[in-house]
Amino acid sequence: MPSQPHRHAMLGLALSLALLFVTACKPKERTPDFLNKPTEKSKVENGSVVLPAPESTASSSKIDLKWLERAIPEAIVRTGSEQGNLFLPETTGGGIAALDFDRDGWPDIACAGGGYADVERRVMLGHRGSLHRGLGEGRFEHVSTGSHFDLSHRYSAGIAVADYDADGFLDLFVTGYSIGQLLRNQGDGTFETIDGESIGLDDRFWGASAAFFDADGDGLVELYVANYADWSFDNNPICGGEARVGKADKSSDYCGPREFKGLPDVLYRNLGDGTFRNISSMAGIQDNLRGLGVLAADFDDDSDVDLYVSNDVDPNLLYRNDGDFTFTEVARRSGVATNDAGTPEGSMGIALGDYNLDGLEDLWVTNYQNELNALYRNSGKLQFNYASIHARVSGTDEASVGWGTAFADMDCDGDEDLVVVNGHIELKPLGSTYDQRPQILENLSGKTFQLVARKNPYLQTPQSSRGLAMADWNRDGNLDFVTSRINTDAAVVLNTTAGGRALRIRLVGTKSNRDAIGTRVRLQIGQQFWVRQIVGGGSYASSSDALIHFGVPETAESKAEVEVFWPSGKRERWIVSDWDQEWIFVEGQSPQ
Repeated sequence: MPSQPHRHAMLGLALSLALLFVTACKPKERTPDFLNKPTEKSKVENGSVVLPAPESTASSSKIDLKWLERAIPEAIVRTGSEQGNLFLPETTGGGIAALDFDRDGWPDIACAGGGYADVERRVMLGHRGSLHRGLGEGRFEHVSTGSHFDLSHRYSAGIAVADYDADGFLDLFVTGYSIGQLLRNQGDGTFETIDGESIGLDDRFWGASAAFFDADGDGLVELYVANYADWSFDNNPICGGEARVGKADKSSDYCGPREFKGLPDVLYRNLGDGTFRNISSMAGIQDNLRGLGVLAADFDDDSDVDLYVSNDVDPNLLYRNDGDFTFTEVARRSGVATNDAGTPEGSMGIALGDYNLDGLEDLWVTNYQNELNALYRNSGKLQFNYASIHARVSGTDEASVGWGTAFADMDCDGDEDLVVVNGHIELKPLGSTYDQRPQILENLSGKTFQLVARKNPYLQTPQSSRGLAMADWNRDGNLDFVTSRINTDAAVVLNTTAGGRALRIRLVGTKSNRDAIGTRVRLQIGQQFWVRQIVGGGSYASSSDALIHFGVPETAESKAEVEVFWPSGKRERWIVSDWDQEWIFVEGQSPQ
């Protein structure tokens, strides 16, 4: 029988259960008209070609945001574009991460630094990046110097977060142009920077994103790196409008991905002694595609973790984990390699969530201008159906180039909405603009989506965004977020949607990996139920806080059952009755 969970006080480095009595967010009160179709007539707004959203968008949504401008002014991804070289690495930018690195209960922020080109020496150099300690209420302290957080050894891009040495403190792996960097959390508020080559992370390709996950269930997390394109100082073609008609001897705009071949991704096995080994070939990870994103999750509910890789103008990949460090690529047969016409798209960001409330987690992928973002509905047994049209994602499209993204219940009504940040790679794109507005797509009861009206400065402001990480900065039960932006400070955004309740859960694996990556959580209240999963990687080049978040409808009963399905195969149940707090569940500390 289920029983009440154990509660622990947070003292020093001890494992804790923080009770945070707060007010979360109130559910919507509206009956959407799913049958009314938006007009197909497009318009030009602020220089962008815009497809109008459903007519109900302007008035029905209660989602509200507060942009904390200049909250972390040191968090800037500098790409070197001020040099005027128009090099491809300047287009992809860098990511951002939300994590509690010092275990004080408040989420912190780590931001990639990017870099610049030393043309004379023909090398790419790095900027430091930044680390910001959360102080609560959306306040942060810049602690890069004191924590020894320094990414300047390499041109930095994507950030993956996990406790790779299982010592209780979160570490970071940062991809970039050439060898990545591992920042080992020493548990005293400081990091030790380890050059990847010295511990077996010796791939010299251009890494865009990475994800930690436990491939074999031994409790240690492996590392997957998605590599992008073979750009180099020697492979830097002339691009831009004038070049297309043969009237230029130098580039007038950035080259697109089709000008470059793809690179092989890499899978590293964690050997448990602080080192890794490249096992890509043995594991069946063999591709030469233009990888930009990776998400590690249990897609087929068999208690091992699979991999989904988003590729730029190449088919996306789904690696099914067959055990014993072997993977089989099944994206085409599963329906998640291309759009519904069988055409590969310019894919970047990835998110996992149960948009239609059927208990099966669906895939969401952000794409390039004039391509719909792809929603793949999970039909079970590793089969997906392209659902972008059916869910009216087309009504939210704005000729944008999508990057970081996340499923998140922004209004705590029980269904998961979508957050998307955008920005073009071309300086003078046809039919669009370089800076583009972020978007929130509100989920209408698991059936369709609508674009949230821009009634606040953040959603109104065109930006050159790349990474997105979710967290609850002020621990009020609302999911907030931070975005990395090219050559300007990161945007910290509080979710100020009023009213309601939320259940927040943190998981600690014991037999499973400590980060609980691949753990599925099911919340049941009466006859209603919802599912969430802890994933590795996701978004674009970024890592969200590992928080399981359920918005709880106001009409729901006060008592609920939480069922946790650990990657070890262990299944545990808890009864919870206090919504407005944060729970910590430890594997093996619940009666059967």
